[in-house]
Amino acid sequence: MKKTLAILMTFTLLFVLTACGSSSQSATGNKDNGNTQGGKKETVTLEFWTLSLQPTFTDYINGIIKDFESENEGIKIKWTDLPYDAMQSKLVAQIAGSKAPDVVNIWTTLLLGMAGKDALVDLKTTASAEQLAPYLESLTKSNMIGDGMYGIPWYVTPPISTYNTELIQKAGFDNPPSNYKEMLAMAKQMKENTGAFLYFPNEMAQVLYSNGIEILSADKKSAAFNTPEALELLTEIKKGVDEGWMPKTDWNSWDQMIKLYAQDKLALISLGAQTVTRIENEAPGSVSKTAVRAPLLGNAGIAQGALQSLAIPKASKHQEEAIRFATFVASDKYLLEFAKLAAIMPTTQTASADPFFTSDTETLSGQARAEAAKATAVSFDLGLGVEKESEVTSTINGMFESIMQANKDPQTVLNDVEAKVNELLK
Repeated sequence: MKKTLAILMTFTLLFVLTACGSSSQSATGNKDNGNTQGGKKETVTLEFWTLSLQPTFTDYINGIIKDFESENEGIKIKWTDLPYDAMQSKLVAQIAGSKAPDVVNIWTTLLLGMAGKDALVDLKTTASAEQLAPYLESLTKSNMIGDGMYGIPWYVTPPISTYNTELIQKAGFDNPPSNYKEMLAMAKQMKENTGAFLYFPNEMAQVLYSNGIEILSADKKSAAFNTPEALELLTEIKKGVDEGWMPKTDWNSWDQMIKLYAQDKLALISLGAQTVTRIENEAPGSVSKTAVRAPLLGNAGIAQGALQSLAIPKASKHQEEAIRFATFVASDKYLLEFAKLAAIMPTTQTASADPFFTSDTETLSGQARAEAAKATAVSFDLGLGVEKESEVTSTINGMFESIMQANKDPQTVLNDVEAKVNELLK
């Protein structure tokens, strides 16, 4: 789902980390070291890398750069915008040559993977408390390993609940569920009274984590999800699948959710505010019976939302200036401007509370934007921060097929997957 959302907003980052230590060599383009020669201070040039922002956001990014340079004499920004197909090979080559950019836009899983390789600056020890203070706590936690923080939250796509009011009423409810416990209690009645599913879950790892079940131990050396709470949750969901009131296939499939929603076969979608846009474009007949509210929360009181951040590679020779620029880009003013150009939400407390997000309460899209702004505070982006993160996550997500489709015993599957994850972590 992260990938789908990122494509929709033209933001994604494909990042393959190869051997990258804490090199102190200069980043690409940083030939000027800021020293003073002949009484004249040399210009510091920072490399800033983004992906596929041109031409849609060219003026926006250039405007930020112009403002920053005018307020920070002696610092120049070299912006490199790479096409999707070129990002992997170019970035890998630069990292291998200890020439990573000074500031790079990266998503959570890859950010934590880099941090685990000691390739990123720990902002908790290098940035000031004042620089880190504006950001929402739930989002900064997504960029942390232990006490270290390795990225400035840039923008987030928080989920909201988009639901069919007619189906909710037909099922005998006044409102849609607000959390997983309510969802599981209401799903059977929804199916019996309307023939529609109430909800499609996300991927298994997200389901577990949002319901307060840790994926890995604190030291990240072993699996932590094989718990009585996990067994109880998976057993209840499997019961729903076996009895037909929970979907057996297509979990986390946004396209399938939109299709079924348009056919009055799904009552609730808890994903980004772009869901409303898709319904308006792809299922216009459903708009009049669609409403929005806060996202469906797990029992931990959080919901998954895709986060993009700005990281500072250790290879940067101008870390102080890079942090200054990253926090400038991700500051209230420019985050708010960004939110007015794209379907994203700010990551700071002040910008996310701006009246812009609640100024339109008449239209469905305006209501969706307002709910998304509020949901920013309860959003998380699951990143494990381990070398084989994709393999670990894929293994955990594979429990869905084993339990729900292959009809295997949940405890047996939990045991087997725990052993596989522990082996990957060795």
